Amino acid sequence: MEDAMGDGSLSQDEIDALLQGADDIGTIPGTSPSMDFGGSSGMFSGMEQNSVRDLLNGIVGSVAPSLAGYLGGKNLVITNAVVEGKNRDAIMGEFPSRYVQVAMDYSGVVSGKNLVIFNLADAGSISSLMMGDESGVAPAEMTEAHQSTIQEFTNQLLSSIATQLGNRLGGGIGTTPAVLSMVRNAKELQLPPGDLVKITYDIIIEGVVNSKLYHIMDANLASSMSRGGGMQTQSMGPPQTYQQQASQVGISPVKFPPLDEGISQSAVGDISLLLDVPMTLTVELGRTSKLVQEILGLGEGSIIELDKLAGEPVDLLVNGKLIAKGEVVVIDENFGVRVTDIVSPDERLTGMRP
Repeated sequence: MEDAMGDGSLSQDEIDALLQGADDIGTIPGTSPSMDFGGSSGMFSGMEQNSVRDLLNGIVGSVAPSLAGYLGGKNLVITNAVVEGKNRDAIMGEFPSRYVQVAMDYSGVVSGKNLVIFNLADAGSISSLMMGDESGVAPAEMTEAHQSTIQEFTNQLLSSIATQLGNRLGGGIGTTPAVLSMVRNAKELQLPPGDLVKITYDIIIEGVVNSKLYHIMDANLASSMSRGGGMQTQSMGPPQTYQQQASQVGISPVKFPPLDEGISQSAVGDISLLLDVPMTLTVELGRTSKLVQEILGLGEGSIIELDKLAGEPVDLLVNGKLIAKGEVVVIDENFGVRVTDIVSPDERLTGMRP
């Protein structure tokens, strides 16, 4: 034994002691890649956390443009999801004062409870925009009308997330109607039971809101999403690149090329398929507006003055769209119209756009 130690080699007893020490190191708290839910028994691994983050960044980034229509067309960006495992006490400690909460359940390929929490001022600004106030100034009080609009906004957000999520995971997801309630203190939070996952987004509404949006779900729902989300992310390429693209999602108005550049040959070919479709042609002599009292007073012999002058061209409409102007003529015993001015094909197609 002395010779073995003298030449720098280890005895069997020393090797066993070193191996025992390595096992002890593996049990040191904090070395696990999983995320502890504030002392509870549930675990949410770092891999699951990253998968949920990447999945929601992509989905919410694509959903945001469709919600901009509710906000008077203002630019809307919801991005930079931060995913954390939390227990109920930890979350209640983060929301001590007044908030607006909207709850919705998912069922199907993934199932669980969702809770979206807005700062009171942010909810007020969003509801004001939805009610036509372009300034987005939050009301002094969240009336029933304001609450109804923010509930509809959140309903569209969570329903759209469910649709996109179902498409990515290859199955349908049903939703319950969104339910809004005002939160005066943390005890009124309608948190899902058990371990929870909190997702914090940056929400930016052009010139009005630059704040945080909170999305809380039960850990089982998040874990189910992560399993599907991991497969989806893998099939679409590296998650880092996908997340970077999602975080840059913005909103810009749709632009169509001007029709005055001429009608393409493909467009003419497509129109030829519709040549035998019947259409209604109407001649409009003129229009006027009357009060209900005046209309009720009409009788035989009443004269109604129109907004066109005598001899002024009348309008020719096809399915309610102006295509030409002309003058009234008499053909045998019937009235007719001689076309004096016809709009160009480009103008006609423009007028027929919805």
